[in-house]
Amino acid sequence: MATPIVRAAIHPGIGIARVGNSPDEFFIGPEVQFPAAPPPDFYKDRAGGLKRQAARFRLYGYDAEGNVVAELTPANATIVWRVHVANSKAAWYNFEVALDIPEAIPCARRNAGFVGDRRAELVIDPGPASIDGRAGERPVAIDQGRFLGTPVYLGELRTDECGRLLVLGGRGHSDTPFPNNTAYTYANNDGWHDDVSDGPVSARVEIDGKPIPVDPAWVVVAPPNYAPTIMSVQTLYDVLYDAYQNKWLTPVATPSFTEHVCPLLRQFSECQWVNWGFYLQFGWGAPNDFRRPDYLYKLSTITRDASGVTDVYKELRLQVLHLFRQQDDTTDDPGKWPQVHGDAAGLDSPRASLALTATQYGFLQQWANGDFIADWTCEPHHPAALDEVAIADQPAMLDRAALWYCSGGPFHPGCELTWPMRNCNMYYAPFRIRRRPEDHPIPDYGDTLTPQVATGEYGPLYASGPGDLTRWLAVPWQTDTASCYAGMLGYDPYLPTFWPARVPNHVLAESHYRTVMDATLPLEERRAAFDTRSVWPRFLDGAWLNKINQMVSDYGRLGIVERRDGPAGDDFPRHIYVESQVGFDQPVHFQRNLNAAPTEKLARPRRMVGRLNDRPGRA
Repeated sequence: MATPIVRAAIHPGIGIARVGNSPDEFFIGPEVQFPAAPPPDFYKDRAGGLKRQAARFRLYGYDAEGNVVAELTPANATIVWRVHVANSKAAWYNFEVALDIPEAIPCARRNAGFVGDRRAELVIDPGPASIDGRAGERPVAIDQGRFLGTPVYLGELRTDECGRLLVLGGRGHSDTPFPNNTAYTYANNDGWHDDVSDGPVSARVEIDGKPIPVDPAWVVVAPPNYAPTIMSVQTLYDVLYDAYQNKWLTPVATPSFTEHVCPLLRQFSECQWVNWGFYLQFGWGAPNDFRRPDYLYKLSTITRDASGVTDVYKELRLQVLHLFRQQDDTTDDPGKWPQVHGDAAGLDSPRASLALTATQYGFLQQWANGDFIADWTCEPHHPAALDEVAIADQPAMLDRAALWYCSGGPFHPGCELTWPMRNCNMYYAPFRIRRRPEDHPIPDYGDTLTPQVATGEYGPLYASGPGDLTRWLAVPWQTDTASCYAGMLGYDPYLPTFWPARVPNHVLAESHYRTVMDATLPLEERRAAFDTRSVWPRFLDGAWLNKINQMVSDYGRLGIVERRDGPAGDDFPRHIYVESQVGFDQPVHFQRNLNAAPTEKLARPRRMVGRLNDRPGRA
């Protein structure tokens, strides 16, 4: 007799879609932690349009003991999907600094000149959309929302060949209806909107004509990922995994080198392809190349000397540990790892630089002291697709993979999501956002949102509705993305950085890759080409204000960092990540150097109150 299914759950619990300007083509986001690399020139269409990333949601049936019984599709269940996304950035509060850190200050409303009922005109809310879970169902557009009376397309719903839900977001269109209202700040541009969004995903499911309860999910439509297969030094999954410790997750007693330590170290080496400073320190052949076999062997083993007592490589592990910054450091040392700006970027604060989560640092401490499982034998096999994962493990893999390629900091304000995600008030279970009932209006927190109210037990983090996760981010997203450069004046031109795995700083251009691959050229010339990095946003012209406005229209023309095969032999890596499909054709001087991040991005927080009232063309 078949095991009865008593409930269902949607996975991933938080799915990530991304905007793109390709009119028709899209791809599905990561569903395993280390997916197979796509073929070259995958992420743009033939006309050069950037493909959207779709979030795919699956339903799993569970028995009374909480075991996965089967994936539910139209072949064994009746399914109707329901999605309600919105964009409420313009009706929320300015971003100044993360509101859960000591440096937080009160935040004034965005678009403060709109008062009373008029503030509802700033919210792009198309209402819920539904689609049957039948294979190949016709797309359902999410296009009924308006910004100040102008329709805004936020995406569409589709189903795949098995009836699973696909959510596609907008096309990266950001705009303002006010004449001459150019963007003027990285985060809080009054009178502007973009077409990212977020909201709940639910399903009505019947098996043999009987309805069963379903745990809902959440979809987030984020900006593009310009280095899609490269991990951040701290992922959003790392942040949530840390937040859930001792609440829903039992801390790991003894970390595994393969599972808990090596991925963190490897994430530093991954960033060699998107930041010149990381290349010099953690890249191919560098002093801390965590992919170098002899170095990896010393770090992953507990080797005794002839006496059988001394742990030969413990001192090496301790030296690596002491290079890392921990959260309770009382001073900001930009030389500590990771050399990444923090939530309090630009302020005189120990949080001006990013620290590992407490869980990550704890794993490193145990490892350094020899309290770890030395289980590294060779490169482990990772499933390249979800069908290689046992069905019992697929839900957890989907939850992890969706957030593994999202940035876990700095939250200034952030790429896909930001600082509220580390607050457990947001959730009712791991990766399950606590929903605000649809008949409950959004509370009015007044003209100013204080840190105390924002982080209070029943504040805006306690329950969420459509648009509530992305509203904390920059508007439009392009102005923030175009501001996330690397370097610090008076310290280093390449480090610290912000989010290079999502927004690259320095890349290997395709012309230099071709030189590396040309075996007829002298090895010295090929190595020189490999060592050359080009500034990724070099095609954005003029002063910073010109660049952030150009990014609004030209974001899809910037290159994508893709994995390519390296040349035969041991002189270069087996895989090389290359800036591909650049949509700009003018010749641009290749360079390594880049000035420090704009002072606007690193400035002390300041209020931007009622700015639109002073803009030309204000109605």
